[in-house]
Amino acid sequence: MGNKNSNISIFDSELRLKGVFSFKGRLIMKGSFEGKIAGENLVIAEEGVVLAEINAENVTIGGQFEGYITALNEVVILSTGICSGKISCKSLVVETGGLLNGDIRCTKDLDMESEKEPVLVGKDELT
Repeated sequence: MGNKNSNISIFDSELRLKGVFSFKGRLIMKGSFEGKIAGENLVIAEEGVVLAEINAENVTIGGQFEGYITALNEVVILSTGICSGKISCKSLVVETGGLLNGDIRCTKDLDMESEKEPVLVGKDELT
């Protein structure tokens, strides 16, 4: 009976905020936000502009985003989305036309403590 994603909140296009924001359910951001966001399912609408550090289960970007994203599951950049920054997630989807510039880390387990440095192999060692 209690679907945790049944709560839908809309951050309207006329709203401009700075600070720390947390939510449950789905949040649709149409306005401008700068700061930190924590929650479940975040959607940055086409008219939304977000400069933030985001910690969420899922993030969908249809507008403009710059900053850091840690998503427990999926990050989706829609065809209208522009994303730059650092992303850690389990799954990343970029639709045709979506723009992505940044440092991406997609893993099955987002245990940030166990992140290992990549091993570089010179071309002499490959032959």
